[in-house]
Amino acid sequence: MYRAPTGGAIGGSAGLAMTGADVGWWIALGVALLVAGFLLLHANRRRARRAAE
Repeated sequence: MYRAPTGGAIGGSAGLAMTGADVGWWIALGVALLVAGFLLLHANRRRARRAAE
């Protein structure tokens, strides 16, 4: 009987690799979203600072 790998960082990543999920794309997407969010937050803070002057 097949038993899905569970638990922990090692077991979890091994389970994702066995299912064919490309973890690298998810990591790259997460980093890109974090950078985009930081840039938007920075732009909004600059705009708010200019409006307050």
